[in-house]
Amino acid sequence: MSPCRRLPALLFAVLSLSCAARAEVHLPTGFAVEVIAGSELISDPLDVAFAPDGAAWVTGRAGNVWRVDTATHTATSVGTVATDVSGDRGLHGLAFHPDFPRTPHLFLSYHSTKAPEGKYVSRVARWTITGTGANARMDPQSEKVVIEWEGDQAGQHVGGGLLAHPKERVLYVTTGENNQNANLRKYCDDPDNKAQALGDLRGKVLRVGFDGSVPSDNPYAKASGPQRFVYTRGHRQPWALSYDAPTGYVLLAENGGDLADDFDEVNRLLPGANYGWPKVFGDGLMTSSRTNRAAGFTDPWFKYVRNTGASCTGALLYRSTKSSGAFPAKYQGSLFYADFSRKSIRSAAVDRKSGQAGESEAFLQGLTAGPVALQLGTDGAIYFLTHGGATKGSTNDALARIVWKP
Repeated sequence: MSPCRRLPALLFAVLSLSCAARAEVHLPTGFAVEVIAGSELISDPLDVAFAPDGAAWVTGRAGNVWRVDTATHTATSVGTVATDVSGDRGLHGLAFHPDFPRTPHLFLSYHSTKAPEGKYVSRVARWTITGTGANARMDPQSEKVVIEWEGDQAGQHVGGGLLAHPKERVLYVTTGENNQNANLRKYCDDPDNKAQALGDLRGKVLRVGFDGSVPSDNPYAKASGPQRFVYTRGHRQPWALSYDAPTGYVLLAENGGDLADDFDEVNRLLPGANYGWPKVFGDGLMTSSRTNRAAGFTDPWFKYVRNTGASCTGALLYRSTKSSGAFPAKYQGSLFYADFSRKSIRSAAVDRKSGQAGESEAFLQGLTAGPVALQLGTDGAIYFLTHGGATKGSTNDALARIVWKP
């Protein structure tokens, strides 16, 4: 389930992603990269989430879930899921119930191995976790389907990001638009386009109760049919979600269009908002004309031009109250975003009054493999996954972290 896309004073550092692959990376002075788990421990990784005990849980596209001890740099298998790995499908997102481990539930987003001919079935399901620490395991008999929907095997972009909102007590789920039309103008003018059609769950961010119910405050909760789950629409390949407690922002890292003047985006999710794809891109520019503007759509919170290739795969606002290990004051409250195609992580200051991100600057550059997930650790470090094999495992697959060591 690859994204399928397509300086200030810097310190030279060496990052070892595995015994076989080394990359020369650049970071601002005082920062370093540490590898926590290489390809000998995890393979084909796509998402990472932290349990309350500080362990990093990682999904592998082929259906694996690992628990990685960030102190000992060891990994144990938590369980496996039978998943369809054709095209850009497979196991992607994971999220813990906000009360974990008191409520021992783990949510996973993957593709069922049982689907009608020519179709795929995207599924979000819940598992019960037994045991603690390195003995934690998924009960293989405990799966409960939360929500699922069908798509066309011939199309691409399937989403798969998950967020268990700690205050709203619901799941946010990303779904790709599953496009299979190479004719851009025809695709944009199609009145039944999937990303715009409220009756189709593709090209959306869904908002779902932990038990699969429709939250009563969803924008279309009183409607009939699948649109009751729709929170936002007009998305192309919405990849990853994050929640920022101080602002209440839910941020979405999203892959934009394939043309050089298209944008990749970090969107701030607002209930009922339409982010425009494929009708518009960027700040309301019509996708077909590339110049005229259309009203009625929500502009990106942050965007950057695709130019020679881009693929935004993670975004977060940096926060840490640690007495040691926290990034310098310059970065507190700043946006960090990962780009798979550019093999980099960049940062941008966020204005406290307006809540808007400014111009970005280089932070981590020169990775051998592209980052596919970005998370803030409980230790004040920023963790990221690198994925070197597109739709298969690679010696460049790793879980690593950026640490402040002045």
